[in-house]
Amino acid sequence: MASVFITTMMHSFFNLSGIEVSTDKQVEGYAKQYIMVPVKILSPNNRLDFNFCFDHQKMSHLPQTVQGNQTVYVSCRYENRGVHYPGRLKIWSEYPLGLFITWTRIDFDFKCMLYPAAEPVRHIPSNFAGSVKQNSFLENTKPGIDEFFELKTHIPGEPLSRVAWKQFARGQGRLTKHYHQQQGATCWLKLTDMPKHGLEKQLQYLCFLVKEYNDGAQIFGLDLGQEKIKPSQGQQHFNQCLMALALYPKLL
Repeated sequence: MASVFITTMMHSFFNLSGIEVSTDKQVEGYAKQYIMVPVKILSPNNRLDFNFCFDHQKMSHLPQTVQGNQTVYVSCRYENRGVHYPGRLKIWSEYPLGLFITWTRIDFDFKCMLYPAAEPVRHIPSNFAGSVKQNSFLENTKPGIDEFFELKTHIPGEPLSRVAWKQFARGQGRLTKHYHQQQGATCWLKLTDMPKHGLEKQLQYLCFLVKEYNDGAQIFGLDLGQEKIKPSQGQQHFNQCLMALALYPKLL
C-alpha cells in the first residue's frame, strides 16, 4: 500500500511538471455571454486528465492525452461591460488514481474586453440616427432595404427572410426587421436618440444597431456626445465602435 501510495504521488507530480502554458494578452466578447479564452499547452511527453478554470468561473476539462501543441478553451462570463481581469488560471489533475490533486495557479496578466450585451431596439424616437448637421433621419428616409431601422411584431404574410431569427431563438417572440433607405443625410447612431431606459440599456441598444449596420455593410457614424467616430464601414470601424461602447465613459 505504501508503494502504491508513493508511486501514485510521483506519477501525479510528473503528469503536470514540465508543461508550458501560454495565452493571449487580451480577449474580446460581449457582457452576459461566455467568452472562450484560448490556452495553449506545449508538452514534450504524454499527459492526461487536465482541468482548467479562472477564479469563480466555470471549469474546463481536457480528458484526452496531451502531447505536443494543443489548445483548450477556458470560459469566462461577466455581467457588465468594460475591462475585466480574470486573475490566475488554475490547472490541476487527479491523475492517475484520484488519490492526489496536483495543481498550479498561473498569472498571465491578461484582460477581457467586454462590449455591451446587444439589446434589440423595438421603439425608436422619430429623431433616430439623424445627421448631426441635418434634419432628422425620418425626414430623409423612405421604406426600403438599405438601412436597418427597427424590430416590429411579425405580421402574418410578411417575408420570412425579414424575421429576426436570432431573437426568435432566444425566446423573444417572432419579430420582423424593418429597413429604410437613406436619402442624402449621413447616418449617425446617437446615444441621445436611444429610448430613455438608462445609460446601460442605451449602450446595449447602440451595440445592437452597430452590429446590424455592420452586418449589412452600411456606412454609419457613432455619436456618444464628447466622443464621435466618423462615418465609415468595415471591421476596423466596427471594432472601434464596439470599443467605444465598452469603455464609455472612459474606464481606463
